[in-house]
Amino acid sequence: MIHLELVDILFLGFSCSVFLFLWLETNALYEYLNYFNIGGRFLHGYNKYREKDYSSLLFIPYLLVNHNCFFTKLICCSICLGFWINLIANATLFNLYNFPFSFVLSLLTYYILVIFKKQVEK
Repeated sequence: MIHLELVDILFLGFSCSVFLFLWLETNALYEYLNYFNIGGRFLHGYNKYREKDYSSLLFIPYLLVNHNCFFTKLICCSICLGFWINLIANATLFNLYNFPFSFVLSLLTYYILVIFKKQVEK
């Protein structure tokens, strides 16, 4: 018998959506890498890029524009990244039967956060 745990689904769905929001919609990754002086050539190139007219471009889209490969496409896609984060977390921490529900919940919550962000920025 399949036993779905609502608390695990909610926890993982909301946790993943917050991670996706911080990762894709803010510059938190850049700020922490810059603070701890980690990142080498990626940060050096982004710092030069910010000095130009493109200062509004966040770090993750910058990686996609300037270092276009499979890995950067994977970490810049909310669906792809959400899929793998949910799959790995469910496989290691929870039950794989929870995966479809937590994946859909995380994407739904992430896109609601993005809509709210756009409404606030107007």
